[in-house]
Amino acid sequence: MEALLSKEELKTELIKPKVELRKARLSKELTTDYMAKLIGLKNRRQYELKENGKAAFHDYEMLIISNKLNKSVMNLFFNY
Repeated sequence: MEALLSKEELKTELIKPKVELRKARLSKELTTDYMAKLIGLKNRRQYELKENGKAAFHDYEMLIISNKLNKSVMNLFFNY
């Protein structure tokens, strides 16, 4: 049986800087302020924490962003 990862191990593995997201955002010349407003955040700093891998995106935020950028969730957020 496969060992389950702890919450901290999952965070370390999955919450990393979103390099592909940043590239896609910049290619469309979208600001972090715009992206924050797009997903309903109060300010750009909250968005920047998520894009820089300091906080996690919610599933609905990933869907909104992937639709806006016309990219897959897997590519933007999980580097697949």
